[in-house]
Amino acid sequence: MTAGRFRPGEVMQVVVLSVALLVVAVSCGTGGLETTETLQPEAIVSTSTSTSATTTPPVVTVPTNGWVQVGGQTFNLLFTCYAPGAGDVAAIGVGEHPDSGEWIEALIQGFLGQPYVGVRVGESTRYEAALGEPLNVYVRDDTISVGAIRWERDLDLASGVGEPAGYGTVLVECTDYEAELPEGY
Repeated sequence: MTAGRFRPGEVMQVVVLSVALLVVAVSCGTGGLETTETLQPEAIVSTSTSTSATTTPPVVTVPTNGWVQVGGQTFNLLFTCYAPGAGDVAAIGVGEHPDSGEWIEALIQGFLGQPYVGVRVGESTRYEAALGEPLNVYVRDDTISVGAIRWERDLDLASGVGEPAGYGTVLVECTDYEAELPEGY
């Protein structure tokens, strides 16, 4: 190599070496490209020798395609829809209680002559449509809906007695349907 001049092959080596050093410096320094996803927003404090910054990571939202209203509570759930036979539909939804974080499961059944709507919160609380009240499950344009549900908490199916839990509705948007009901249904 002569002073002030590079041969053609040496120019490429210098460019490649410069880019490699730049990449190493950026990824090892405070400007590294590291990302972290978390489900709960908490402040993260980054400190380096020269600056300090506080950022809040993005909140990860779980997609939902329906909701169940029980009294004054609304549960946004992710439903799987089923169409096992002519005119019969069912939807099973899962999610998390917005306040307690407990697991929620819902079953909407629109079988001819056998409509059913039930919600389980955690391991101990069940909400079901009151017995002896009209319960109509509607399907229109890939939407399952149930209106004017009188909910009972921990309903005893043998006696028909439960604790009144208010009124509510159900709305589920089904973009596709499974042909077979889940095992154990």
